[in-house]
Amino acid sequence: MAERGVWLIVAQATAERTQASARLGLTLRSVLLSPRAGFEGVFRATRRREQAGARPAEGIAPYVLAALGGSSLMLLWLKLGSLLGYRDVARVEFRWSYLIVAAVAGALLALFAQSLWGYVGAGAARAVDAQPPPRELRVVWGASAFPQIIGLVLLLPLDLLIVGSDTFTSERLSDPLATGWAALSIAFSLSLAVWSLFIFVRGVEVSASVSLLKALVLSFVGVAVLCAIVGGSIAGATALAGGG
Repeated sequence: MAERGVWLIVAQATAERTQASARLGLTLRSVLLSPRAGFEGVFRATRRREQAGARPAEGIAPYVLAALGGSSLMLLWLKLGSLLGYRDVARVEFRWSYLIVAAVAGALLALFAQSLWGYVGAGAARAVDAQPPPRELRVVWGASAFPQIIGLVLLLPLDLLIVGSDTFTSERLSDPLATGWAALSIAFSLSLAVWSLFIFVRGVEVSASVSLLKALVLSFVGVAVLCAIVGGSIAGATALAGGG
């Protein structure tokens, strides 16, 4: 009898997780296809969770999305930086451990930027007579990172399969197929970044209840926060490397 009770508890927990995953999937689809309506639904659900005493009221999904999106953006920078000549990494210098560390660093920086944005964005919004809750701005940050995860899941395996580790080095590609795919991959990644930015602006617009122009200004503050954190970390790492 006790064993049956345990199995019933496990089955109930499994069903609840399945329902939560389905709700999350529907929410993300709504945000991607119709950001305004999607975010309105997300914020209503967040307020209901807060009234019910859930902590955190926004759930953990925005933070998981932000971390994965940060990893994806870091990998995009590794590809794009090599192409533009900002990174000079020969094939013999490449290490897979470096790639893993870069992805983890991107996730941590994104989480830090997301947390800081919640307060900086709310403060900046007061300058335009708006009062978005910091948690809603953090939700916007996380949800807007979802297109980057699409790139991480779809593009990274194909990059490694078609181009290999040279994707993340400054080596000149000689194979026409690899060269063509590398260009297509970067173009698609940049398109996903633009999509993320569009979702971010719409989310800020809904959360702060401001015009599109004011949402663009506030979104620029969010981009500035990310650039400041990334730039500061790069400057700190360079200083430590020079000191060593």
